[in-house]
Amino acid sequence: MAENVKQFKDITLTYHAPAGGTLYVYTDMPGGALALRKTITLTASSQERYTETFQFYETGDNPTWIEGKLIKFKVTSPGTVILYEATVRVRPVGTYIDGASGDVWETQPLSLGG
Repeated sequence: MAENVKQFKDITLTYHAPAGGTLYVYTDMPGGALALRKTITLTASSQERYTETFQFYETGDNPTWIEGKLIKFKVTSPGTVILYEATVRVRPVGTYIDGASGDVWETQPLSLGG
């Protein structure tokens, strides 16, 4: 079991990238080592301060969240990128249980009254 795990919802970037770019998102979970979790294309824009929000999760029948204790971002571009601002929306996970590692969670005996 792990504590202090976060789920990452999205990132809002304000940037200038006339040639566009790529944002790489790395976290340490699952697995305990930083690994690439998401690759996002940055829109090419001649606007001086272009703001865009990028989702970290996939919706549908099996929603997938980016999770971890650590997160790292990397931006590349064939041209120039100026990052002005970044905001990441995060929520804490109470207790992270990794069934693949054999983690289980159970309560102490609970009195239901009576």
